[in-house]
Amino acid sequence: MSSKNEFKLVKRRVLMFMAWRNLTHKKMRSFLTLFGIVIGIGGIYFLISLGLGIQQLVTDRVVGGESVKSIDVTTANEKNISLDSDTYTKLKNLPHVIGIGGMYSFAGLVNLRGSSVDAVVYGANDSYLKMLDLKLLSGSLIKTGSDNDILINQSVLRSLDYKKPEDAIGKKITLIIPSLGVEEVQFKKEFTIVGVSADQSGAELYVASDILMAAGAENFNQIRIEASDVDGARSLRSQIKALGLTTTSPIDTVDQIDQVFKFFNLILASFGAIGMIVAILGMFNTITISLLERTREIGLMVALGGRDTDMRMLIIFEATLLSFIGSILGILSATIFGQLINLGLNLFARSRGVTEGFQLFATTWWLVLGTIGFMMLVGLVVVFIPARQAARLNPIDALRRE
Repeated sequence: MSSKNEFKLVKRRVLMFMAWRNLTHKKMRSFLTLFGIVIGIGGIYFLISLGLGIQQLVTDRVVGGESVKSIDVTTANEKNISLDSDTYTKLKNLPHVIGIGGMYSFAGLVNLRGSSVDAVVYGANDSYLKMLDLKLLSGSLIKTGSDNDILINQSVLRSLDYKKPEDAIGKKITLIIPSLGVEEVQFKKEFTIVGVSADQSGAELYVASDILMAAGAENFNQIRIEASDVDGARSLRSQIKALGLTTTSPIDTVDQIDQVFKFFNLILASFGAIGMIVAILGMFNTITISLLERTREIGLMVALGGRDTDMRMLIIFEATLLSFIGSILGILSATIFGQLINLGLNLFARSRGVTEGFQLFATTWWLVLGTIGFMMLVGLVVVFIPARQAARLNPIDALRRE
């Protein structure tokens, strides 16, 4: 009625049921073994998750809003190559480039109501400002072709004696650049404040790049490129360096952080491995004692037609069940415990005036699947000797044992 394959499938189900019955028969022993696995796996998962979470937190804080796919291009030696329109076009046509923008930079000052403020003047086009990802306190970004618009930051706002960003919107200021372009002519023009950025690192303001270009500015001080992905950004940097240009990117910072945290995560995993060793010894002990207690039972099964492979699979199924259930419970326990700690730390930080939340623990699918797969592999290795003993058991000798 049933084929050979169907018979094997049913037999595997029977062996799985027997393995489950054997584990539940000695509940306390199985519970203690599972508890050891939960502690071991949970400890490793908890510490690695903590390491990955701190790594992500540090990366976000250091890199900030900068895209890891962005590349800043400058000249290593202005005598060899310049960031002119030809270079801009050449960079724009490189593979993996999905966005490009140029930026001029000059020392200038702004006048308002008789007071002057020294500031760095940036001339940028739309695409550059979008990649810059400026956070606005009020107003809007400038746009290409907006001849009279200017964007200031908080430092300029305070220097102009404005208390609120909204108060500066629409006000007229005079911008002066003492030396502009090859001719080093003075640039002077009245602008209307259209936006205030949250940046307060220094007195900085932005105008449309085509205004400065029309006034005599020739070569960009910097070109920013947005790559299609991180691998594309790495490839682009090699191509750009081959042109004799210098590149910088948040990728450098991320790579340095990753390098540091490789050792940090390895140390954390080493601490977790201590609990893992205890769990492995507990599993080996449980399977071995279970095999010794059931020697007559296994001998009887072999005498009734059970194969060596069946006895081996029975022991393997027991170890697999312990490994799988223990790893699932360990991951769940570590995740819940980690989230409770994270919640407590966030509540404590808020009570001290910190408004921005943070996540100390990272949960990724590769970590979950990798942890389960690792424990299953460990279970198979641990059960190798007991499974081989079960497969080689002589049924006559086994039935003679008391």
